[in-house]
Amino acid sequence: MIHFFAFLCGFILDFFIRDFENFPHMVRFIGNTISAFEKLFRKVFKSNTGLLFSGFLIVFFNILIWGVAAYLIDTFLYKVNTLLAFLLESFLFFQIFSKASLRFESMKVYHAIKGNDIEKSRKALSMIVGRDTDRLDYEHIIKAVIETVAENMSDGIVAPWFYATLGSIIAAFNSELIWLILVLPIIYKTVNTMDSMIGYKDEKYFYIGKAAAKLDDIVNFLPARFSAIILLFVIFILSLVKGSFITFTNSLQAFIKYRYIHSSPNAGQTESVIAGFFNTKLLGDAYYFGKLVKKKSIGDGNTVLKADDIIEVNNIMYFAYTVLLIINLIIGGIICFIS
Repeated sequence: MIHFFAFLCGFILDFFIRDFENFPHMVRFIGNTISAFEKLFRKVFKSNTGLLFSGFLIVFFNILIWGVAAYLIDTFLYKVNTLLAFLLESFLFFQIFSKASLRFESMKVYHAIKGNDIEKSRKALSMIVGRDTDRLDYEHIIKAVIETVAENMSDGIVAPWFYATLGSIIAAFNSELIWLILVLPIIYKTVNTMDSMIGYKDEKYFYIGKAAAKLDDIVNFLPARFSAIILLFVIFILSLVKGSFITFTNSLQAFIKYRYIHSSPNAGQTESVIAGFFNTKLLGDAYYFGKLVKKKSIGDGNTVLKADDIIEVNNIMYFAYTVLLIINLIIGGIICFIS
């Protein structure tokens, strides 16, 4: 149970506190190993086939390194000092999740918009999106923030939660596999970080990043769909409280119609729900590294988004966060009963 409590502590801590600035972060260390392997293999492999093979090697070695590191923390370190191991494990879980940090960064954009500073808004937005922001107007800045918050509902919250919870359930039936509680979400975080760093479809990364991109699609398949279900449930509860089910109906219809319109098989799951909730269109054409990328829009509505909608989408995510915590508490009670 101590491992499960460490998971809950880290999860709850991320509810209130964002990542500490200028403090060592697990994702930065993972990023360093990804960059190191990429530089090494680019020197060795030059052909497209070689770069494709090197992409598999980058995935394999990074999963091996960080999976083993997590395993050692969850086994040997607990034998040395239980309190130290518990604190470290809790802190790692805190860094695995990213809700508070995403809210903080998205609210930077919100305050810049409220201050009527378009350049500051664009700069703040550039910290959380991969697209070019230098030519966006206020409406498209707000849309980009909402899209990012919606997409990261799966990547930054539900997916690591899903794998930590899966590890907890497995460990409840086989205590020898207790290390899966930390190992599974860290492996997920490693895959997700590889995809964000090298999983592009441009000329530079098309071959070397293909393995990371495909694996990220696989590991996010179930979490992305579970994220959409959680969002629909949250919006249903909000509609129930308001006494009007228009937003829920819009969200459900948009989800059914647009969940697969995104180039990614997973990103559209949550974005479609949020597009329906706001009765607007998300996604659409965007510039990346100076090149226009044509994309279909998600949603049928024509509502013009406002800066305050950034607050609302964050509130929805925190509501979803609470639902996940309740699920964990129920699972924790069942594990205690089984134990």
